[in-house]
Amino acid sequence: MTRSKTDGEQPAAADPDTAAVPAPEPAAVAPDIPADADSRYEPYPGRAFFHGGRYSPILAAAGARLTREGHAPAGRRLGPDWTTAHRDAWKSYQQTLRPKGGGDTTGIPDQTAWDRLQVPRVTPAPKET
Repeated sequence: MTRSKTDGEQPAAADPDTAAVPAPEPAAVAPDIPADADSRYEPYPGRAFFHGGRYSPILAAAGARLTREGHAPAGRRLGPDWTTAHRDAWKSYQQTLRPKGGGDTTGIPDQTAWDRLQVPRVTPAPKET
C-alpha cells in the first residue's frame, strides 16, 4: 500500500546508486573551415593587383578604409579605379606603420599593411569543397 505525503514530511532521499546523473554537455567543436573562408576581411590580392587601369570594388573598399583612417588626399575620393590618389593614401598609411623609413612605403600595399588595414570583404567567400 502506498502512503501519501503529509504536510511537513520530508521526501525520501534518493538512493545514490540509482539516482539519475545528468549527462555532460557536449563540447563545442570548431568546424574544419579555413580561416579565410569565412573571414570578414578581404584577402590580400597581391602586389600585381595594384596598377593603373585596375577597376575593382576591392579598391573602393580599401579606399573607404584609408579615408576613415585619415589617409586620403584632401578633396579626393578613393573609388574603384586605381589612381595616384590611392597610391598616395597607401604611402601615407605605410608611413604610419613604418616610421623613419623602416620598410616598404612605396604606396603599393604589401601583405602586412593590407592585413593591418582590415579591408571589409566585398568578394564572395570561397565555397567549401
